[in-house]
Amino acid sequence: MDSPDQDFLKDYKPLHVPHKYDAAASLQDNVVYALAQLEYATAPQVAAKMDEFEPKTDKPTHLQQTREILEGLFNKGLIKGDDEPERQYNLSKILVPNSGKADPLF
Repeated sequence: MDSPDQDFLKDYKPLHVPHKYDAAASLQDNVVYALAQLEYATAPQVAAKMDEFEPKTDKPTHLQQTREILEGLFNKGLIKGDDEPERQYNLSKILVPNSGKADPLF
């Protein structure tokens, strides 16, 4: 018997960022990979990166699919974005180590 939380856990599990582009991977994985390459980007910028990976797919299709995926991930709180007229998304990766230090526990 499935737990009632299974659907929630499936939808809100931590986001996996692929280490390379893979044409056989899901569209979401490839959009996340493209965003990771750009670090901070709008949906049109991510769609342009997708155009580089999949030039056979037409640009309007890339843009529509990319917008849907990024908005869905943003609405679930799995990626961050600002509230500019054209939202700029990011993966919230920590790029600079903490410069502070911790006090000893004992």
